[in-house]
Amino acid sequence: MKTRTVRGITVLAAAGATAFAAPALASAEPIDFQPIPIGCPAGIGVVDTETALAEEDAEPGQIEYEIEQEGSGGGQISWVNLRTLQLGGGVLPEVAEGEEPAVALQTGEGLVVSAVWGAHQNAEGQGCFLLPGVDLTNVPPAAAPDEDENTDPTVE
Repeated sequence: MKTRTVRGITVLAAAGATAFAAPALASAEPIDFQPIPIGCPAGIGVVDTETALAEEDAEPGQIEYEIEQEGSGGGQISWVNLRTLQLGGGVLPEVAEGEEPAVALQTGEGLVVSAVWGAHQNAEGQGCFLLPGVDLTNVPPAAAPDEDENTDPTVE
């Protein structure tokens, strides 16, 4: 039941967010709709996503999710690839001193709708719950290999 509810929320969020988020599909920018922290007055850092085109941390077919706040940690990520209809999820790492929580997830290429949500601890040590923040990210395909004249069958 819980998984079905999360999937339903993800699909509804995708439909609603598509109209607003289409202009900013592939970048290393804050997610389109930031999660809302409940129970931590100091708040949380900005959540962003990065793809292989934007940063070196993500490989082709991956999205890196990161909370821009050192010393914070925790949170869930649920995603659906609208091109392949694959579903997946991941967990942001727990608190690590001097580190920003980040995780790279293999989503495959295509348009990916994701939600960042769940239990989180901010840098002030306050525990909170994140109401889902939603993002649309266009994950680019791997770059085509450079043509080498030694491997090109048309070159003699």
